[in-house]
Amino acid sequence: MIKNIFIAISLLLVVPAFAQQVKDPEELGDKEYIIVKDYKPVLAESYKISDVPEGDTTTVNPPVMKYKAVSKKVETNYETSTIKAVKVTDEKLPKLYRNLVKLGIGNYTTYNGEAYINSLRSKKGALGLAVRHFSGSPSLNGAGEADFSQNKAVLSGKYFLENATFYGDLGYDRNVVHFYGYDSNDSIIDKKNTKQRFSEFAFNAGIASNYLSKGHLDYGVHFGYTTFNDLFEVTENDFVVDGKVGKQLDNFYLKVDAGFNYFKKTDAEYEVLSINSNLNRNIIRVSPTFNFDKENIHLTLGGRLEVEKNLGSDVHLFPRIDFSLPIAEHILSVFANVDGNISKNSFRTIVYDNPFITSSIRPFNTINKLMLTGGLKGNFSSTVSFTAWVKYSKVDDLLMYVNDSTYFNKFNLLRDDGSILNLHLEIGFMSDEKINLSLHLDQNSYKLDQYEKAWHLPSTIVSFVAKYNLRDKILVNATLLAHGITYAPIQVGTGYKPEKIKAYLDGNLGLEYRYSKILSVFVNLNNLSFTKYDRWYRYPTEGFNVLGGIAYSF
Repeated sequence: MIKNIFIAISLLLVVPAFAQQVKDPEELGDKEYIIVKDYKPVLAESYKISDVPEGDTTTVNPPVMKYKAVSKKVETNYETSTIKAVKVTDEKLPKLYRNLVKLGIGNYTTYNGEAYINSLRSKKGALGLAVRHFSGSPSLNGAGEADFSQNKAVLSGKYFLENATFYGDLGYDRNVVHFYGYDSNDSIIDKKNTKQRFSEFAFNAGIASNYLSKGHLDYGVHFGYTTFNDLFEVTENDFVVDGKVGKQLDNFYLKVDAGFNYFKKTDAEYEVLSINSNLNRNIIRVSPTFNFDKENIHLTLGGRLEVEKNLGSDVHLFPRIDFSLPIAEHILSVFANVDGNISKNSFRTIVYDNPFITSSIRPFNTINKLMLTGGLKGNFSSTVSFTAWVKYSKVDDLLMYVNDSTYFNKFNLLRDDGSILNLHLEIGFMSDEKINLSLHLDQNSYKLDQYEKAWHLPSTIVSFVAKYNLRDKILVNATLLAHGITYAPIQVGTGYKPEKIKAYLDGNLGLEYRYSKILSVFVNLNNLSFTKYDRWYRYPTEGFNVLGGIAYSF
């Protein structure tokens, strides 16, 4: 302790003296002083409390409590109530109506009647009957009598099994036309012989598997029979059987398609027997394919073996390659295709294309030897999509029409080999399922071996379709068709010269107002261009025509 007091007093004496010496900093001069000394910190001793608390030893005796509990019943007015379960239901299915009747009338003495009878929802199957009549008596200035009628009835049904579906249908068609492609003042034409009638009876049945899993075979078998005849006692029978079997293996799908087609055309008994008479034609098809699909990449490899048997046998082997690859996901993809096949042409198929054909034709098949296709498809936005391609086809026996040399108001067949270059464009727009627009453009270029032109085959076809649904009350359906120039062959000596058939524009507008779920009215405005154009040489079409009526469901 004394030592510490001594040090403190010494510091108090030295510091003031030092401060006095350095009071005038100029006397120190320009010198540098460094003071070095060891420093040893010393911790002063702490003061500790040594007192220990003492506990309270006072004893307290708690009081003894004595009581008696008295039991008493408590009455309450509380009653429990049952809590209803929450109802979770799917979206309510719309009500279906079993029957529909549609009636309409228009100018050109046009009548339309349709009736549909169908079964309601069922897990066992479906059954339906459709009947339609459509007729008219158009007056075409300068042309002959053009009365027509179309009558059709189809009974169809399906039966559902756990793993397969049976289906079948019976159909009957009866169509009447007139060969009106002549001058109405022509006295050479016997108007009684200008009528033509086509009758068709068809039966189809088959079974198709419902399997979608990898562990089962995908299969299907189809049978079809059609008999077709006309007013001049020409008959054609057509029998078809097709089948397929396939299996899914991870990203691979293996499939084999096979089919047999037999058809026979028999000319009228009073006609002179020729190569056209009792014409038998058979086609056998076998097509194995290998499909690969993964991450929007698609590849199909395979081929077609088709044997055509007529007077002799012709064997055709066609490649099958189909490829698509996304360039930008959900925006743009590229695709390519290599294919070929036999397009069957029968008296029946030709009549549905051109009903003014003569009955004595000899049908022949079109051989698509090679078809090469490449293009792009994608989306401009969430509502606008497009598809564009270029297609080159090498064709044998391309079917064309020429006015018959004997009956110029009827058509006969011409055929030629060559190639076709097709440019195709599709643009579609859909918004909230209310507006649906589509544009189709086809530009065809024909290069034939024998003939100068592809008779009655258009080089340009543009179609536009617009549909609008306003709150499911007002429905609008508009179509616009632009058909390019075609050429008809006019026989000159042993050859033909082209006769131009003008291009035309045809617009149609359909309006439907649904007064209720069971009653609606409609009106169809056709040929809004108000022109009587020729689809076939010497055959003008109707001008502006209108058809209106009602539809009733019950």
